[in-house]
Amino acid sequence: MILGTPETFPGERAQESHGGSGGYFVRTLLDSPPDSAFRYVRDLILDPGSSIGDHPHEGDDEVYFIISGSGVMQVDGEQRSIGPGSAVLTRSGSHHGLVNTGTLDMRICVACASCSARAGLTADAAPAGTG
Repeated sequence: MILGTPETFPGERAQESHGGSGGYFVRTLLDSPPDSAFRYVRDLILDPGSSIGDHPHEGDDEVYFIISGSGVMQVDGEQRSIGPGSAVLTRSGSHHGLVNTGTLDMRICVACASCSARAGLTADAAPAGTG
């Protein structure tokens, strides 16, 4: 079992993610675990009014799952309001950014996986509802 906890990975404060504005806290709970398509899993807290700048993804898919807070996410120029329970997928070849438009911290679970795992799927082997 590979386990990442707040006790084992304390995290850090940082500024201007991907050229965005303002501050955030990030904790990488899993970082390139062996024998896994995951590149990382992060616990991220974006300060009110802060943003993650628009940036591309090549060779990986990234999912943002919003735990708390509210904001506006854009993927390939399309903007959507998001809040608790929202999940956003950015596929390889796409670009995305996020703004915390709320007055509270926005907590996000970010998971990034290599596309090479997806390339091996066939319609017969795809998970239910995806083939």
